[in-house]
Amino acid sequence: MKTTVRNVVMAVLGIACASSGTVVAKEPIRLAPSSKWNVHYGNDNCSMGRSFGEGDHKVVLVANRYQPGDPLRLSFTGKPAYSSRNDGSVQIRFGPAEAAQEVEFFPATTADKTPALIIRDAVRIAARSPEEMAAYEAALKAGNYSFEFSNITPEQEAAATYVEVTKALRQPFILETGPLSGPLAAMRKCTDELLYHWGIDVAKHANLTRAATPKSDPRQWVKPRDYPPAMIMDGKRAIVHFRLNVGTDGQPTACHIQQSTRPKAFDDAVCKAIMRNAEFESALDTDGTPVASYWLNTVTFIL
Repeated sequence: MKTTVRNVVMAVLGIACASSGTVVAKEPIRLAPSSKWNVHYGNDNCSMGRSFGEGDHKVVLVANRYQPGDPLRLSFTGKPAYSSRNDGSVQIRFGPAEAAQEVEFFPATTADKTPALIIRDAVRIAARSPEEMAAYEAALKAGNYSFEFSNITPEQEAAATYVEVTKALRQPFILETGPLSGPLAAMRKCTDELLYHWGIDVAKHANLTRAATPKSDPRQWVKPRDYPPAMIMDGKRAIVHFRLNVGTDGQPTACHIQQSTRPKAFDDAVCKAIMRNAEFESALDTDGTPVASYWLNTVTFIL
């Protein structure tokens, strides 16, 4: 059995296992909205959800954000979202203007046995360009962990009017969302308010001269040996979204689980490893004075 570490930012891979099942390509079905957008303001994350289609074709889209920014964490629930594979990748496209993105997923089921598709990777309306990803990788190689990606524009949000999900599904589908600028504006309002809940000085953070920046490679903070042994024996895997409070001296002061697929053993393993290994350059305000801040990331445990 072999263990390796993968993912652009941070993840733990347990025992590699080949996926199974052959899916015949089908034309996507187009699903009109069957509910209004519902935006949920939480203390640790913001989410928006909407239903599309009816009956056996009904799909519920939920998008989560854990801090201000462009990345979305997506899940799709409904019979069309069923996949016979243990894991693998699907293609997501925010049409009609943007290109398809290949993203990895976990299959799941709800309490009432409805199929669900959990997208493991953070997704933006538009994928990052190869040039930007090359610059990011070069920065990591040079030991620069403060690289900032370009932002999605309001024009791109307004131009995205549907979400298409294809490949590896029982029934590929297109969700007719309409322009995403409105619901994403509501999400931004929510994520801005998250900082208040975390005890962050929002005014100072609006004009930081430096965000809390890792001193070492975050991809090395959680290693395969941190995979809980009991979870390996039980064949369990998980996605854990966490937040660190970072003090004015750059040291993490607390670890919070923002959302997790559980079991709790995974949450405990993440916080234990992160609190042991994380180190930062402190955030600085406009005067160059260190301020208390935060840092977020996600760990994926895969068997």
